[in-house]
Amino acid sequence: MTIKVPTTMRAAAIDHFGGPEVLTLHSLPVPVPDPHEVLIALHTAGVGGWDADMRGGWWPEGRPRFPVVLGTDGAGTIAAVGSRVRRLQVGDKVYASRTRCGQGQEIR
Repeated sequence: MTIKVPTTMRAAAIDHFGGPEVLTLHSLPVPVPDPHEVLIALHTAGVGGWDADMRGGWWPEGRPRFPVVLGTDGAGTIAAVGSRVRRLQVGDKVYASRTRCGQGQEIR
């Protein structure tokens, strides 16, 4: 199975810390999965209570590089696989939790 992966994605992101008003719609490049990663075309994304804390400036991993797309889980279909991925393939339906931040319509 082949899924056409676009070069850009729409994502709600922040350009700086602040209140809800800093969350705006961006057009961002679709990430390319590293060798042990997959790219997921999201059908559903989750929002946790910690996302508001992170939007407000709490960032446990040092200073982020903006724009930042918040969120750490979602469900969808695998759109691309890294060269070292063996157990999953394009077209598999998956749920991902605790992913790297930086996803939008597609997540790693």
